[in-house]
Amino acid sequence: MTITIVDEMKMEKIPSGSGIIKSGNIYYVVGDDSPFLYSLNSEFKTISKTPLLEPVDFSERILKSEKPDFEALELIDKNEIVVFGSGSKSPQRNIFLRILLEDSLKIEKYDISDFYNKLIQFPLFKDSELNIEATAFRDNQLFLFNRKPNLIIRFEYKDFLAYLNDGIDFPKPEIRQFSLPNINGIEAGFSGATALTDEPKIIFTASVEDTDNAYDDGEILGSLIGIIDISNNTISESFEYCLIPNAEANLKVESVTVEKEISSGKTKVVLITDDDRGNSRLLTGLLLW
Repeated sequence: MTITIVDEMKMEKIPSGSGIIKSGNIYYVVGDDSPFLYSLNSEFKTISKTPLLEPVDFSERILKSEKPDFEALELIDKNEIVVFGSGSKSPQRNIFLRILLEDSLKIEKYDISDFYNKLIQFPLFKDSELNIEATAFRDNQLFLFNRKPNLIIRFEYKDFLAYLNDGIDFPKPEIRQFSLPNINGIEAGFSGATALTDEPKIIFTASVEDTDNAYDDGEILGSLIGIIDISNNTISESFEYCLIPNAEANLKVESVTVEKEISSGKTKVVLITDDDRGNSRLLTGLLLW
């Protein structure tokens, strides 16, 4: 697997980029300490921003102690966006947003503290932290990616919505743990994900920070991108990956979306990065496997 970075640009006035998806010719972006959903055109120019929190009495950035930590963003069937707070601090980060792409965006907001509390009761979370960093969707299945321990949590999206709206039983998930590559002896942690349309695969990103918990930032050591097969209603235990080349400084890649699926094993991707100082960059690249 290889990735070639084609272009790179700084995102003006979009802080702490943590999630990006593409719907039609529009890109949607969230930042982990921003109260807005940003809409970008095909040239990555901001054309609008929509408040995600009410009332919006923030500047462009929210204090770390109060931020919802929107880290996981994905497109659902071309007409819906889901956003998850990381869950790494309760209750501020236990937020789920369902955004319907209508003439004017319709936003549904949920407190998912109960959902997160039930998740961390599973044995794989023993002596670990909840830190949801990414989500992917394909064939009615929603995949959540936890960072350290590196877990993929899969469940039926319709069951999740019914659980939130109708009070049905907790949607029992499938959970699989992964060991990701190391940089300088520190294991990478999931940071972004999206599903391909033409193939049953998930593209994921992972980054390495020199920190020992889900709350504090640490020195950024680099990032990687990979692919996991999800055919036959399974999550493969193996994956392909490669390091994402750095330009001038080590990159913390936070999210990935598909610009175009060219052919099997050849896809244009867009990555968003965060330097932990509020600066965001976009990278476009060609991924081959």
